[in-house]
Amino acid sequence: FDGATFSLTPNSFYKNTVTDNWQTSGTTPFATFRYHWDTGSSSWRSGSAFTNVKDTANGTYTNLYGSITNGAFNGSTYVTVKDSAIIKMNSNALSLSGFFVTNTTYAYKTIKNGNSFSRKFGDTTGTFSGLPQGTYPDWFKLIVHPYRGGVLLTDSVEHYLADYRPAGTANDYIQNNWQYVFCANLPISDSIKITMRSSDTGIYGINTPAYFCMDNFTVVNTVGLQELQNVMNIVVFPNPTNDNIALNYVAKKETTLSITVYDVFGKESLTSQIQTTTGPNLLTLETAGLDAGIYFIELKEGGMNKKIKFVKL
Repeated sequence: FDGATFSLTPNSFYKNTVTDNWQTSGTTPFATFRYHWDTGSSSWRSGSAFTNVKDTANGTYTNLYGSITNGAFNGSTYVTVKDSAIIKMNSNALSLSGFFVTNTTYAYKTIKNGNSFSRKFGDTTGTFSGLPQGTYPDWFKLIVHPYRGGVLLTDSVEHYLADYRPAGTANDYIQNNWQYVFCANLPISDSIKITMRSSDTGIYGINTPAYFCMDNFTVVNTVGLQELQNVMNIVVFPNPTNDNIALNYVAKKETTLSITVYDVFGKESLTSQIQTTTGPNLLTLETAGLDAGIYFIELKEGGMNKKIKFVKL
């Protein structure tokens, strides 16, 4: 984000507060980050603010812009993102590949310690007294929703910024480093909306501070890419699976397909090429040896592709 359309003085941030409509917070070579300021309540409603704040001590609402990592993933400038932010690609030929994220200092310390408005994660006092002390399965996550032409597309990507769901308090974690959110498996999109959710909710929505930090927003060039046309009626089964999976499809003609299986981080676990026959086809993919998790099958033919998600138990 150091190539944004403006520069920041040290330990500062940029936000747009001139109107209650969506405005540009800042533009990079690839995307425009929008910002929503409510002039009536003088508050930040949504969007992204460019920042280079370094503050890992102040865990209150007066430090909305600092990351728990004490700065950017790369360079000096990053963005703090608030729930329901919209990010638009600067060209219809670009689509999201992924980005790095971490917690804000405000969110991290609130999750860790709690405050007058938000519950300390894992705490089972009060309404959660039915569970052993400190074991409530709390979680905090962001969800990436792709759009094209103003229409919400299928599928989404989730990333947990804190997760107390696994058994045993030793497995509880709150993210305090930069981690990559892989989004190349999403449909080709011209914009995204990022929403935030938490297990700690109230009558006004989530109580956990709905902010996170982002850096190294990357895109891919989609010129020439099209939805797979010669292969149709694709079914993956069983899904979820604890063994191998089968790929059932119909080919309009004989063609060569490239098949890649990769995880949510983009790590490839299987690659092959097959020759289809006209009509129904059945292919078995060896997935029994994969670790449990979410995976994607990508089918390619020339400049056309199709991605399918499956779950390994």
